[in-house]
Amino acid sequence: MTTTDDERDIAVSKPATSTAVDSGVEPIATPAPRRSLGVWFSDHWHNPGQRRVMIGWTILAASLVVYFFVAGVPWSLDWVFIYVLAGIIISSLNSGVKWKRLVVDWLPLFLVLWGYGLLRGYAAHTLWGPLVRPQTWFDTHIAGLGVDPTVQLQHWLFTPGLHVWDYLVWCCYMSHFFVSFIIAGVLWKTNYPKFRRFVPLFVLLTALGYITYVLYPAMPPWMAGSEHVKGYGFHYLPPVTRIVPVVLDHLHLHSGAAIFTGGDKFDNNVAAMPSLHGAYPMLICLFFWKGSSVRKRVLLVAYPICMAFTLVYSGEHFVIDIFMGWLYAAATFYFGSKMLNRWEARRVRKGLDKDGPWTSLIGEDQPPSSDDPPAKIGDPVPA
Repeated sequence: MTTTDDERDIAVSKPATSTAVDSGVEPIATPAPRRSLGVWFSDHWHNPGQRRVMIGWTILAASLVVYFFVAGVPWSLDWVFIYVLAGIIISSLNSGVKWKRLVVDWLPLFLVLWGYGLLRGYAAHTLWGPLVRPQTWFDTHIAGLGVDPTVQLQHWLFTPGLHVWDYLVWCCYMSHFFVSFIIAGVLWKTNYPKFRRFVPLFVLLTALGYITYVLYPAMPPWMAGSEHVKGYGFHYLPPVTRIVPVVLDHLHLHSGAAIFTGGDKFDNNVAAMPSLHGAYPMLICLFFWKGSSVRKRVLLVAYPICMAFTLVYSGEHFVIDIFMGWLYAAATFYFGSKMLNRWEARRVRKGLDKDGPWTSLIGEDQPPSSDDPPAKIGDPVPA
């Protein structure tokens, strides 16, 4: 009796399969072939929801390019809010936009920060001061250089012809106007409990900074050493160059440079203590530290350090301003987290969080629920 070729193939293949199963070794899965950009685009384009998202992001990117060439960097609060909300809406076109939640969550935040910006300008009409001698004494003596760190850094690194690091410093400085709001937008879309946690801490830190601006109006280094700056005649330091408007002028962003040289009535040149430019990166670092990987923690630490160097080198803040900003951020995170945790616990007791926690209890070990049975010895520990 003869066998066909198909029967011989089946007879040969069966032992291999049974051997792999019996030995407990799983067969090696063949990796899925990588899709080309054209295939990815075609798949997304034929899906109506994803097609709307793609068109929306394209329009938003084009509007950013047009705005940049017409008016420069959209750093002002109103435009940042517009673009962040536009990004949230566009990313939700596939799944549906929660309009009520969008308005309830973002309108109060916008009104609070818009009011802060308005009052921050009026705080420039100081009750006394502005003060500078405590900052210059601290920076000169505590740093151990015998000279203000801003003066020393500009002596080492800055010349009238701008260098690559001057543009990197400018980018780091300008990130202050975007990063916190972009983080809030991403959290609102991807992790709503953390958004409801992040925004109160951010607003509290901002309010504490404003109160201090009123009670302690402080000169920045560029003003303290403003020998050649129009409208100022202070000589507490050797001449200091304010680098940020110099870079803006070199990039032909003159409208942005005018903000830094007194061209906006809501600007406050003596709102330096504490440095919110330094405080916001530290708050972000503390907020995301728990649960982050080593690589993410490196980035979280690098941001406040790079911002500190930027502020000192560019003449925007004294070292003590940045230290105070870090202290404000740490105090805001610690005590603000305690208050939010108590608020959350009270909401739980009142049964207001049946659909899940209002916050994420960041920075605290979440207590076990009273409904959970007590753990027994030998029970597996949940990952």
